[in-house]
Amino acid sequence: MRYLMFAMLLGVSVASATGCQKSQAAAIQKIPVQGTVTLDGKPLEGAEVIFTTPLLSTFTAETGADGSFQLSSAAGGPAVCDGLCKVTVSKFVMPPGKTAQPNMSPQLQGARQVIPPRYSDALYTTLSVTVPEGGGKFDFPLTGQ
Repeated sequence: MRYLMFAMLLGVSVASATGCQKSQAAAIQKIPVQGTVTLDGKPLEGAEVIFTTPLLSTFTAETGADGSFQLSSAAGGPAVCDGLCKVTVSKFVMPPGKTAQPNMSPQLQGARQVIPPRYSDALYTTLSVTVPEGGGKFDFPLTGQ
């Protein structure tokens, strides 16, 4: 089951990364769901936030320097995120002295996950929210221990 979820998330990532960049940019829609992510009380920059609905629609965002995020839908994906959503937050860091190559998954380049599995693993995440119709603001104060 864990591999099935990984394959599905990988498929969504690949699908959103392929195709013509110009048409892809036009198809990505901002979703009225936003918030902040902190780790041990500090803003978490450069983390990927994923909201997944029971029907496996996914909405993603990357956190800014202040830990803030604004969800968007993948190219051609749904434009509405409401109801119960499972949430994952992940961040991969390259080994010292290595730089990530563009257009290649950091995991395939030896990057390590710095967020505990209780937040970063789609099967084990303890994070979930109920998004009201029309969106909302959600803050995720994560701890490293």
